Amino acid sequence: MTPSRPGPGALSGSGSRTAALALAALLVLAGCSAPVSPSEPTDTLTPAPVPTGDASAAAGAEAGSEPARSVEGRRLAPGLRTGGVADPFTLARAHGWILSNRSYTRADSRTVVDENGTLRATRTDLLVASGGTPFRLERSAVSSPRYDVQSPYSTAAVYHDGDRAYYRVVDGNASYRTDGSVPPAEVVPDRTGRGEFVALLTAFHWEVQPIEVGGEQYYRLTSAAFTAPDVLDDAYLLTDPRNAEARVLVDERGRVQRYRLEYETTYDGRTVGVTETVRWSAVSETSVNPPDWLDRARNATEQSDAASQPGRVVGLPG
Repeated sequence: MTPSRPGPGALSGSGSRTAALALAALLVLAGCSAPVSPSEPTDTLTPAPVPTGDASAAAGAEAGSEPARSVEGRRLAPGLRTGGVADPFTLARAHGWILSNRSYTRADSRTVVDENGTLRATRTDLLVASGGTPFRLERSAVSSPRYDVQSPYSTAAVYHDGDRAYYRVVDGNASYRTDGSVPPAEVVPDRTGRGEFVALLTAFHWEVQPIEVGGEQYYRLTSAAFTAPDVLDDAYLLTDPRNAEARVLVDERGRVQRYRLEYETTYDGRTVGVTETVRWSAVSETSVNPPDWLDRARNATEQSDAASQPGRVVGLPG
């Protein structure tokens, strides 16, 4: 993802600082990076969703109407049989429904590596209260000089209390912003990960193995065939996903505990490896407290709004 070019009459002073903050935080929270080039401020930023993973593929998968697969065997969980995943949409809906009225913690990671080491690594931690709000998200991102895109900030965070979104970005110094115009569902639209799980399930055929974890029944799904490469072909600069493997752990109700996805892709004419992991934990046990920087975000917004009127700058993607 690359930012749009600014129009004429770019803001100056604290208005320019606010625009730069909004742009950088948008890029980091959206999982994107800025091309290596001089930074330019912009007058206004249009809110955009903040994905926590493969949002474009997830949206496509959720919008589809793929019929249930012809999978034999005894029913193990919603959409899951001993012969494999019979209905990926039913299984993903069960996962999302269970989490929709419970608090939980979600941890995502993604690394891109070549033969010389890590090119890019991101980590996202999301804490969600029962019912979906409040929630807190923090993302860190680092890129190697050998990678063509760099993270504009080392860490970025958002806290949404159900009424307003508050943002903090750090690159040496911390900057803050808040916005009351974006609802929670636009800031982080797929907090349970249901859509991403659909995309993962539809990309493979699966083998199922029952296992016990802590005396409870679970099912380990192991990819048997990579059938939909286009689901993974969404990353900036990375093309031709191949040789993909995935492992998923679900319980009897259909809730995902964790999954791991590994595949090869092409970057700058050479093969690189991508690893993605997602884990859900502390279900019904997660507390979402306001961050200690909340007052600073409120104060910074009051000051920047006064300095940047009448040209309002949207704080971060919604």
